[in-house]
Amino acid sequence: MRTIPGISPLLRPLESAVKNVFLPALVKSHALGEEEREMLALPPRLGGMGITNPEKLADKENQNSISLTRSLINRIIAQEAEGEIDQTEIRDIKREISEERQQAQKDELDRLTHHLSTEMGRKIHTAQEAGASNWLTSLPIRAKGFSLNKQEFVDAIALRYGWPIEGLPDLCACGSPNDVTHTMTCKKGGFVCIRHDEVRDLTASMLGEVCQDVTTEPALLPLDGEHLQYRTANTSQEARVDVSARGFWVRGQRAFMDIRIFDPMGACHRELLLQAAHHRNEQEKTRAYGERIQHVDQGSLNPLVFTTSGGMGPRAQCFYARLAEQISEKKHQPRRHVVAWMRCRLSFSLLRSAILCLRGTRHSGPKATTISNMDYEATVVESDIRVGRE
Repeated sequence: MRTIPGISPLLRPLESAVKNVFLPALVKSHALGEEEREMLALPPRLGGMGITNPEKLADKENQNSISLTRSLINRIIAQEAEGEIDQTEIRDIKREISEERQQAQKDELDRLTHHLSTEMGRKIHTAQEAGASNWLTSLPIRAKGFSLNKQEFVDAIALRYGWPIEGLPDLCACGSPNDVTHTMTCKKGGFVCIRHDEVRDLTASMLGEVCQDVTTEPALLPLDGEHLQYRTANTSQEARVDVSARGFWVRGQRAFMDIRIFDPMGACHRELLLQAAHHRNEQEKTRAYGERIQHVDQGSLNPLVFTTSGGMGPRAQCFYARLAEQISEKKHQPRRHVVAWMRCRLSFSLLRSAILCLRGTRHSGPKATTISNMDYEATVVESDIRVGRE
């Protein structure tokens, strides 16, 4: 593409193989339309998968190559052996090419958004959140915990774009009609709690690297006649939050973290902008615990709000940015590497939990026989079990 002009027609068979063979194998039974194929060509940060269209890229890549090598070509033609190529000019050209490419990708996204369904448009918007695509861009190294089996990968792609998922029962074990949205919120089977606890335990583990007195499910101090402003404030004498750590923001002060994971495709969030949904969930946590923690426990509340697709709310982003900075200082590791690992680890935790909600068995299995208090002799006699010789 970079060296041969006018090569795009020769790359048409390659694009046909990508669209008609490779992608259907990747997403299984779903047949891709033209707009969906163009969406997958966008980079993951814009909601795509980075599977580019070589036929469309060829001419532009050739022009970019000519621009980058023009100064060298001119020197070769003029047979100039003295001096060096101006590297500043090369960097400027590279920056211009990058900016033009990014702008073209944004324009393509805007164009496609008008042709996609409302549901898929919402899915694409959630996929653009910081951290929501890290599972897709990292190498699948099993030892690092960044691998998925083939069924998990297909389900993850279908969840990302709102495509049909095969193998789901029509009726949930709870008795409700079953679909993807229902599986993300159904409490039967305990998978919603498992998803929450996975993020809680991971957060506590990371806090344990830099803070003292890290506790999961810490009890708040009991109320003794204090009046709280909001009617939705939690006034239970046994109220708890998810994690606490001493010295996170202020030396000696306890920081309390409470986690919420919501489905942006759920009925109560579907009509809201994604930023508004994050804000509302953060406000609900703040009204429930903020005033009590500030005035009774003399601490600070940090509501950590996530979407089921892996995106984080503004206050969660602030919290994990500070946590990454502290880990970076203690471990003497580059901060950007710590941030990248943290987002990827959270992304995989939320993704696996979402797949568990999707595929996990919710019906009650057969109960195991309790043998701790078994009277073997009486059971054998009552059941008329034939006893052999010793």
